[in-house]
Formats: sequence, structure tokens, C-alpha cells
Amino acid sequence: MEYKTRMEKRSAIQKQHKKEIRMAVSFVGATLVSTPTVLTISPQQILADEYQMSTNSADILIGQIAGSAQEIAAANDLYASVMIAQALLESGNGQSLLASAPNYNLFGIKAYDGQSSIWLSTQEYLNGQWVTMNEPFRVYNSYWESMQDHAAVLKSINYTTGQANYGGTWKSQTSSFYDATAYLTGRYATDPSYAQKLNYLIEVYGLTQYDIPSATESYSYQATSSEASETVVAFSGSSTYTVVAGDTLWDIAQNAGISLDQLMANNGLTTDLITIGQQLIV
Repeated sequence: MEYKTRMEKRSAIQKQHKKEIRMAVSFVGATLVSTPTVLTISPQQILADEYQMSTNSADILIGQIAGSAQEIAAANDLYASVMIAQALLESGNGQSLLASAPNYNLFGIKAYDGQSSIWLSTQEYLNGQWVTMNEPFRVYNSYWESMQDHAAVLKSINYTTGQANYGGTWKSQTSSFYDATAYLTGRYATDPSYAQKLNYLIEVYGLTQYDIPSATESYSYQATSSEASETVVAFSGSSTYTVVAGDTLWDIAQNAGISLDQLMANNGLTTDLITIGQQLIV
């Protein structure tokens, strides 16, 4: 009965959007090309009113990541609904090669500075047209790591201006998830209909239910956005530091007055992934 109700709800929303939304929903399907180490991503355009949501694969991915997304989003002042919708859209319901094992990259996050990566041919919307580009994408050990890194990207601070790169996606800076998806468009993704596609997924799958922290939530976002942008971590000569929401290894190293390489060496780290509550030797 519950499954039937969910399907009826989706059907009703799809009918409601039939006259209002005549948009294409892009999903990623990866196939091998001639060069063995390079993959290509080919978008498939499907009208939203005809799109049946690939129910099985979408529900499976939501079941796999919803709980973690709820925790990570709550700890970082973000919308879990938007995080899950981005994962669905960017990964083709978890079916793309980039999102599948052993890559686990749900959000199309690029790799930099020698990070573990895989090269893909992807499409970007530039100067009013789609352009194919070869880019290195990060490789993770799990979906959890992918979502943690995604949250870190959305909470990152521009080192030149000192301003948040994606402050318009934070709960404390928005009135609803609609503001967050609008802010992502043209910034996180070049697709001009990115917000429309995310909103569609959030509504059809009822993803706003995950924006409410679970009753068993062991931690929550504590600092306001202004505190996050203005607070300078005071190490006071301490030899350890506890990671909080929004931290990056680079920021911690800078505030401790040591190099990133030294910080990683102090803690035996081989990647720049850190988790909230982690104790670091500085």
C-alpha cells in the first residue's frame, strides 16, 4: 500500500508538471572509448513528463545514501534534499561508471594536485552551447567519502576574497531549497536548467523529508554562517585540533602555521579527506 501511494504521488506530480515543465532531464551514461584509460559521458535527454524516474535504481540509490546525506547535511548547514537530488542527477541514479565502484564519485567533483582520479570526457554548457571536454574526476573509497567531500566543496571559502564559494546553498543563508538549487545553477553546474531538474527530482521523490535531522542525530551544525566566515581557529599552542564543520586540511594547516604536507605527515594522511570530530596533530 505504501509503495502504491508513493507511485500515485509521483504520477500526480508528473501530471501536474506536464503542462508546466517541458524540459529535458539529463542523466549520465558512461561508455568506453578507444583510449583504455579514458571514459566518455553521454547525456540522454528525456522529457520530464515522460520520465519514469528509473524507479528501481533511483530508489536503491536513495536508500543507500539518504541517511548519510541527512547526517552530513545537518552537520554542514546544507539541504539533504538538494544533496540527494544532485547525486541522482549527476550520477544517473548511481548507474554511471564515475559513480560506480571503484570510483564512487556521485557529484562529478574534479581532481586536483595529484589526487586519485579518472579521466572522463564530459559536456559543459559554455557560451550558449554544449562543449565536450576531457577532465580528471576524483575517485573515492565510498559514497560516504564522496558526500563528505561534496559538503566540503559547498562549505569552502575563497582564499583570495575570504568569501564563501557556495554560501547561497547554506540553510542559514536561504529560505528554502529552491534558493539553494537556483544558486547552484551557473556556479556548480553550467547547465542553465540545472535548478529546474533538481527541483523536479526533489518534488517527485519527496526528498524534503530528509531536510529534518533524524531523532538519533549525534551532531548538528552549530556555527552561523557569519561565525564560519569570521572565526579564526585559535590553536593556543595546543598539539591537537578537533575538526569541525566546514574545515579543510589547508585551512587547518594555515591557522596552525605549518604546511599542508607537514600536517598530512603529522597524521599519516595520504588524502585530504577529514571528518567532523577527527583529532589532528598540528
